[in-house]
Amino acid sequence: MLKCATLLLSLWLLTFGALPGAGQTPIHVGPRTCATPQADAGQQAQLARHLPSYRAAKLAATAPRALRTAAAMTYTLPVVVHIVHNGEAVGTGANISQAQVQSQLDVLNEDYRNLNADGALVPTAFQPVRADAQFQFVLAVRDPSGRLLPEPGIDRVDRNALGLSAPPYDLATVENSIKPATDWNPDQYLNIWVMDTGTTLLGYAQFPDNTAGLGGLSPYGGAANTDGVVIAYAAFGRVGTLFPNYNKGRTLTHELGHWLGLIHVWGDSSCGNDYCADTPTQETSNTGCPAFPHVSCSNGPTGDMFMNFLDYSNDACLHLFTGDQKGRMQEVMAAGTPRRVSLLTSPALCTGTPLVATAAVAGGSTACAGSAVTLTASGPAGASYDWSGPAGFVSTQQNPVLPAVTAAQAGTYTVRVAVTTGLCPAAASTTLTVSPAPPTPVLTASASTFCPSAGPSLLLTATNLAAGGTFTWSVVSGDGLPTTAAGASILVTPTQSSTYRLTVAVPGGGCTSSATVSVQALAPVWSGAAGNGNWFDAANWDGCVPTRATDALIPAGLATPYPTIASGTAEVRTLTQQGPLVLRGGELALYGDHLGTGAFMHSGGTLATRGAGAQSLRPGEYQTVLVSGTGLKTIGEATINQALTLGGAVLATGPAVLTLAPAATITETDASYVLGQVQTTRPASPGAEAFGGLGLTIAPASAPGATTVLRTTGQPQGVGAASSIGRYFDIRTAVGPGASLTQFYLPHELNGLGDNQLTMFHSVDGGATWSNEGTTQRDATAHALRRAYVTDLNGRWTLASAASPLTLAAVTYAINAFPVPFGSDGLSIQVTTATAGPLNVQLYDLLGRVIYSQDLAAVEVGTSTVALPGSGLLAPAKYVLVVRQGTQTAKLNVVRQ
Repeated sequence: MLKCATLLLSLWLLTFGALPGAGQTPIHVGPRTCATPQADAGQQAQLARHLPSYRAAKLAATAPRALRTAAAMTYTLPVVVHIVHNGEAVGTGANISQAQVQSQLDVLNEDYRNLNADGALVPTAFQPVRADAQFQFVLAVRDPSGRLLPEPGIDRVDRNALGLSAPPYDLATVENSIKPATDWNPDQYLNIWVMDTGTTLLGYAQFPDNTAGLGGLSPYGGAANTDGVVIAYAAFGRVGTLFPNYNKGRTLTHELGHWLGLIHVWGDSSCGNDYCADTPTQETSNTGCPAFPHVSCSNGPTGDMFMNFLDYSNDACLHLFTGDQKGRMQEVMAAGTPRRVSLLTSPALCTGTPLVATAAVAGGSTACAGSAVTLTASGPAGASYDWSGPAGFVSTQQNPVLPAVTAAQAGTYTVRVAVTTGLCPAAASTTLTVSPAPPTPVLTASASTFCPSAGPSLLLTATNLAAGGTFTWSVVSGDGLPTTAAGASILVTPTQSSTYRLTVAVPGGGCTSSATVSVQALAPVWSGAAGNGNWFDAANWDGCVPTRATDALIPAGLATPYPTIASGTAEVRTLTQQGPLVLRGGELALYGDHLGTGAFMHSGGTLATRGAGAQSLRPGEYQTVLVSGTGLKTIGEATINQALTLGGAVLATGPAVLTLAPAATITETDASYVLGQVQTTRPASPGAEAFGGLGLTIAPASAPGATTVLRTTGQPQGVGAASSIGRYFDIRTAVGPGASLTQFYLPHELNGLGDNQLTMFHSVDGGATWSNEGTTQRDATAHALRRAYVTDLNGRWTLASAASPLTLAAVTYAINAFPVPFGSDGLSIQVTTATAGPLNVQLYDLLGRVIYSQDLAAVEVGTSTVALPGSGLLAPAKYVLVVRQGTQTAKLNVVRQ
C-alpha cells in the first residue's frame, strides 16, 4: 500500500533531484506524497524539548461527532502565497505567474463550497454526505505594513536574497530557514509557501492547536512562525507547468484540510480512524483513480471513499468533503483556535484607504547604552498600537519606553496602527542605534558624614574611569561645589547634606556615564551634656551646633539643662522643639519651620524668619518678631508683646488672629505685610491713637474710651466692580460722637481702584449693607483718608468707590453740626442724604430773624461734611440751624461762644 512518505525529504532530493528547468514538463515520481505526518512529528518533538511538561499524545475521541450544519458559519480567510524562486523571470520555473496563483484560489473556493463541477462524479452512494464546508479564501490586498500589494496575495522571495543554496529544499531547510525568514503574521495571514520541493513531495501542512478537543490531534500544532502550508510549485493551481496527475489544484485543497484539523481518511494506519463517522473505514491510501467500488476493511458494498479530498487519489479523482469533515473544520473555528479564528478580522482583508501612521525614536535615532528611550507613534484618535522589535520587544502603548537600552535592543521597531472602523490599518518602522557609554565611575567621599558648623572640607574621588575622558562635577542637591570642578577628585565644602554627580564623557563620542555620591550632615540633637545651657557650645549637641542649613531637635525629658539664647545669633533650619527653649537676648534665626510643643519662653531678643521660602511659626507669645527672607510665612494664634517688623516676606495668619499687646507696634511695607487678621485694644486718648501702626487712627472729640480694632487684609468687601480695597477694620469702642477717623492702606490693596476714587464706607451689620460716610481729606502720598466728626465709630469700616458703591443701606435724612458750641473758626455740618443736590442753610436768632443764609454746593449721596463760610463772624448767641434740600428740611439748635 502507498502511504504518506516516511523518508526524509533530503533523501528524496538526493535520489531524484530537482524539478526540470523552464520549458520542460515536470515529472512527479510515484504516487501522491504528503509530509504532514512527518512535519507534525518534528513539531511535536520540538515542543517536547522546549516545554518539559508537554505531552504530544493525540487525543482519542470516545464517540463519533455529530454533524454541525445547523451551527455552521461561512468563514473568509486571507491568503498570502510566498513564491520562493531561484531568480527566474515571473512565470518561469518556480517563479509562478499571478494567473497560476489565482487559478489555485478558484479551486479552493469551489472545493470548500461544494461548487466543484466534478462533484457530480461522486458515486450515488456518497452523494448524500457531500458537504459545503463553508470556507472561502481571498488573496490579501495589503502587506503587514498596510501597503497595497502590487500583486494581491503574492510575496515573491528570491532565495539568493536569503542566502539559501539552490533548490530543491528539504523539510529541515523549509522549517528552520525559509519559513521563519519569510512568514507574515500568522494571526493575520494564512501563509502558503510555494517552491521547488523536488520530484516526490507534493506538500504538507501544520495542524492547528487542538483548542477544539478533536480526536487524532496533539495539544499544540507547532510554532507560530512555521504555521501554514507548503506546496510544490508544479502542483499548485490548474494553469501553468504542472505535474500531469496533480494539475487541478487538489494538493492545496488536501493540505488545507490538515491545516483546519482533518486527518487522512484511512487514519494513517491500517483500517484506522479519521474520527469522521461518515467516511468509511479503509485499509490505506488510494492512488491513481480506482474503480468504484473499491472494498477494504469489510466496508462493502460501497467500499473506500477514494474520491475524498483527504485521500491520495489523482487530482482528477478527488471530489468531496463530508459533513463530519466539515464539522471538524467548523469546530476548529468555533473553538477560537489561535492563528485560525483571528484571521477573520485580519487587516489583510481591508480594501479601504490605509490610515496614516508614523514611528520615530524621540530625541533622535541614536541613544546611549543605559539611557531611557521613548518610541513614538502617531495615528488617528482612538487608534490601537502594537509594537514589535529586537530582543522580543512587544508593547501596546502608543509611546512605549525602553528604560535602559542595551546593544541587544538596537534595530528596527515596527508599530501596527489600527482603528475599529473606517480606515485600513497601517504600519510604520523606525531604527534605533545604541552607542556604547563609558564605564560607570565609582565615587567615594573621604567622609560620609560631617558637621556643617565645623567648616568641613571633603575629598571626592572617582575610579573606574575611561581613559582620556573629561569630567564634569555638579550638585544634585545641597551645596559646597568649588567654582572650578574638574578632574577625577575635588574638594567640596558643604553646609548641608549634599549629593554630587560626576559625568564622564569620552572625546569623539556622544555618550556619557555618570554616578553620584552623597554626604550627610549630622543632625544636631540637644543633649545639654556640657551642663551650661549654652546654645553655641558644641558639647551640648549630639552631632554639632546647628546652622542655617541643618535641622535640629530639642528632645523632651532631659535631666540636663535646656538651651538658653542670651546674645548672638543662633541659626537653625527647621527647629523641632519638644523640650523648653529660652530666648532672652540676641536672635534666633529660623531658616525653616518652628515645630514641636515644647515651651518657648521669649523674654527678650528677636525671633526672626530668614529663609528663602515658606516657613511656619508656632502659636504662642512673642516679644519681638522679625519677618524677613522671602516667600510666605505663616503663624498660628499668637500675641506680640513688643514689636512685629515685616522686613521682606508676607506673614499669613490663616484662620487665626494675631494680637498686638497694648504697647506693641507693627511695621509693614507694601511688599511685606500681615495677610489675615490682626487685632489690638487701646484706650484711644484725646490726642490721636494709631493702634501701634495697625493702619487706623482715631482722634476722640472728648473723653477717651477703650477701643478694640480688628484689621482684616486680603478680603475685599462687596462683589465685582462694587467692591472695596483689600482691607477693612472692625471697631468696637466706647468713644462718643465727633471723633476723627483716619484709614491707611497699602498700594497693593487698592483692588483696581484709584486713590482719588476712594471714600469711607461704614457697616453696622457685619458688611451686609453700607453707608457712604464721605471723606474730609485725602492724602494719596500717605495712602490715607480722614473723616472728621464721625457720629458712631462702632462697626466695620473700609474704603471703596462712591461711583461703584458697596451695597447701600436705607438712608435716613439727618443733620449734625459741629463743633457745638462753635467759635471763631465757624460751624460745619454733617449731612446724611439719599439724594444728591444743593443745600440752603439758614441761622435764625431766638426772635425768628434770619441772621445767616447760604446756598451750598451739591452734596453726595450718603454722608458729607460741609463748612459754613463766614459763620465764625456771628455774635455769641443761641441760634436755630435750618437746612433745606429739595423737599427735606432739618432743624438743629447750635450755640456760638
